[in-house]
Amino acid sequence: MTINEIIEENEELQIQYSKALNTIAALERKLQKLERENERLQKENISLKDENMKLRRQNNILMRAIEIALTIRDREKQDLHLKAVLQKIKEETGEFKG
Repeated sequence: MTINEIIEENEELQIQYSKALNTIAALERKLQKLERENERLQKENISLKDENMKLRRQNNILMRAIEIALTIRDREKQDLHLKAVLQKIKEETGEFKG
């Protein structure tokens, strides 16, 4: 191998090395972006799980209230019972503005 061939090969290797470094830097930036997005999604997931638990609890309360209301023979007392339960849920969730 001549000196010129060695120099030419060295230049080609330097170009390849530079491209590899640029690729690595781009992949590191992409990885950081994905890690930030993952962290955001994990926080959102926790928030949605909490909201889901609250909604399940409210649903269970409403289902139980309906079961109880069905055992009440007087229609007006059924309505009062269900309205009281709904009022309590509204107060707990902050929907009640009164």
